[in-house]
Amino acid sequence: MPRIPPEEIERLKQEIPIQRLAEARGIKFSAHGKDLIGLCPFHPDKNPSLVLTPEKNLWHCLGACNAGGSVIDWVMKAESVSFPHAVQILREMPEVLMQSKNIYENPPVQRRFERFLKNPFDSDMSDREILSKSMI
Repeated sequence: MPRIPPEEIERLKQEIPIQRLAEARGIKFSAHGKDLIGLCPFHPDKNPSLVLTPEKNLWHCLGACNAGGSVIDWVMKAESVSFPHAVQILREMPEVLMQSKNIYENPPVQRRFERFLKNPFDSDMSDREILSKSMI
């Protein structure tokens, strides 16, 4: 996979509001000075521990998971994907973010980046044939 230009990473971090990503997950926020505070979706949370700083477009959990970062880190944690896959998801999101209140209502087309191996077994093979072929 080609290297992602640092300018593009910075553009995504600045253009996509972390607040919209979090609200799309159903998180309700209340004002806490210049920041917003809500329940963290990444661990069982009874007291608000997720802090968003809209001015810097960053998030941080002060609770059990102690996670935080930019919009890329959010997508990596929320979707359980790698850095390049999170960037790919965010590349496709800006238009959707502007059109819909809930970005997961009309998610962008997701491409799989895993390489699939050819299945060495035929669908009509018996268990004995599969076992003997797997022992080779």
